Amino acid sequence: MTTCYINGKYKPLSKSTVSVTDRGYQFSDGVYEVIAVFKNEFVDFKLHLNRLFVSLKKMDMKINLNKNQIESIIKKIKKINQLEMGIVYIQITRGDQNPREHKYSNNLKPNIVIYSIIKNFEYLNKLAQKGVKTSLYPDVRWQRSDIKSISLLGNVLAANHAKKNKSHEAVLFDNKNMITEGNSSSIWIIKKNKCITHPLNFRILKGCTRHKLISILKKNKFKFEEKKFSITSLLNADEAFMTSATNFIMPIVKVDKYTISNGKPGLNTLKFRNLFINAI
Repeated sequence: MTTCYINGKYKPLSKSTVSVTDRGYQFSDGVYEVIAVFKNEFVDFKLHLNRLFVSLKKMDMKINLNKNQIESIIKKIKKINQLEMGIVYIQITRGDQNPREHKYSNNLKPNIVIYSIIKNFEYLNKLAQKGVKTSLYPDVRWQRSDIKSISLLGNVLAANHAKKNKSHEAVLFDNKNMITEGNSSSIWIIKKNKCITHPLNFRILKGCTRHKLISILKKNKFKFEEKKFSITSLLNADEAFMTSATNFIMPIVKVDKYTISNGKPGLNTLKFRNLFINAI
């Protein structure tokens, strides 16, 4: 039975509940973070923890726990649940407010929930050797994708569009047909031995795996550039891939009916995946 941390207590997940007046439930007024555990090791722990507190600051949310205390809780949840392969999920909402009101009170007590989920990363390793299909979908999310908010309806619509098309991920594009990111990932292309990904701004999340890969590219003196690229550029790329906390580096070999290059994972992409796994 999975144990969950909720507001200072450790309970079975099935008994971990919040009020219907929780602002996260009523307004998506909250943030979250996902930290992978791979072969009993946390992946990019500090990067994720720092991003959590950046999201809290951007949402003007204050909690009575510091980073060290959150870190201790996360490690305890991992130990209690004997998690060797999977994710730790953290969600913080602004708290309960009654009566319902769009304007939030300043004295609310945030609801803090942390628990773990088993994930089959070995399956994803096998999937990476074949590459995955993706599907294009318009980016209908709210305009602050740089905040890891629990307001994910746009992502849900995109992900289920991909599911209906038997795709691994949706690749989002804006009103100028420029790629932004995936429904839960950063999107990359390689053209003429140069990696290209969307620059950091309010339209995309500062991906921790994205951040780690950039440091790997620099270390290995591989050319990269942060700039916008079009749907056409994606379809004509030499290689394409996504990065995320659970996919790590995942080759994209097909976008809807279009095949990327020769329809096989690119050598550079597979190399980057191996370098990333070695780094963690």
